[in-house]
Amino acid sequence: FLPTTGSLVAFEPDLSVDARWDSGVVQGSVIGTDFDPMIAKVITYGESRVDAANKLSRALESLHIGGVVTNRDFLVAILRSEAFLKGLTTTNFIEKVKPALSIVLSASKLQQVASIAALWIQGKNRDDAEILGQLPSGWRNSRLPRQKISFQYDENEIPITYRSRRDGKFDLNEKSVATVFNWDPESINVEIDGHRFTSKVTKDNDLVVVQMPWGNTSLQELPRFLLPGSEEISGGLTAPMPGKVVELKVKVGDSISKGDVVVILEAMKMEHEVNAPADGKVSEIYIKKDEQLENGALLMIVDSK
Repeated sequence: FLPTTGSLVAFEPDLSVDARWDSGVVQGSVIGTDFDPMIAKVITYGESRVDAANKLSRALESLHIGGVVTNRDFLVAILRSEAFLKGLTTTNFIEKVKPALSIVLSASKLQQVASIAALWIQGKNRDDAEILGQLPSGWRNSRLPRQKISFQYDENEIPITYRSRRDGKFDLNEKSVATVFNWDPESINVEIDGHRFTSKVTKDNDLVVVQMPWGNTSLQELPRFLLPGSEEISGGLTAPMPGKVVELKVKVGDSISKGDVVVILEAMKMEHEVNAPADGKVSEIYIKKDEQLENGALLMIVDSK
C-alpha cells in the first residue's frame, strides 16, 4: 500500500461509531503529489486500551472509502492483534507480529461482493430508465438468457448472471436466490442465500466500491464488448502514479526477470520502485531520467520470453 494518487470516489465515515475524524478531504477530493498522502487522523477514547482500540478499529473498518489504495486494512489488523492490545508495541512490532497487510477474500466472499454490486447496478439501471422504468429488471415478452455482468478484482474475473422472478426475487448464478429489500442510489439491503447485507455502494465510471462487514471491496465493471482501439499494448509497462524518473535501471536489449526493479520514481517525498511484471526482454523505452510522468504513462515495452 505505497502512497497512491487518485480521486476519492467514496469517503464517508460511520458517524455511529464514537470516534473523532480530523480530515481535510471529502468524496471527490484528489489525492495528488503536492502534499503528504495522509487522508485523516482518527482518535478514540475508552475506559481501557482495549476499549479505545476496539472503537478505533471499528471506526476504520466501517469507513466507506474507495478510489485510492490505503493502509486501512493493515491498521485494523494492528489494532486487533493480541500484542497491540496488551501494549507490546516495541520498535520491531511489525517485523515480529507481522500483521496482515490486506484482507484476502475467499472465492465465496468475492461472489457475495460481486452479486451485491450486480444487484445494485440493476437497480440503478431501472431507476435511471426514462421509459418503462417500473418494469422488472431484464423483462422481455419471450424467453432469453439471463442478464450477465462481469467484474475484475485483482487478477480475478467474476461473472454474475441474474434473472428477475415473478415473486420479486432474483435467481443468481447457478443456484443462488436473492431478495432485495431496499435499494437507493447510495446503498442496498439484500439477502443472498439466507445471508443479509446492508451495503453502501458507490460507482464512478467502471469502478464500483462495495462496503461489506470486513471493510470495502473495489471492483472494476468489465465492458460487455471490447471497443476498437481500447486494447492494451502487449508487454506495455506503465507508471503506477505521477512522479519524476529518478533512475532508469535497464536499457533496450536487457533481459529481465519478474520482480526486477526497472525504474525508480520519486513522488510524495518517497522513492517508488517499478518492478517487472514478468520475465522478458526490453524492446523499447519511452522515458528518460528526470522526466516528470503522469499516472499511467507508458514506460517501456517488455517482450515476454
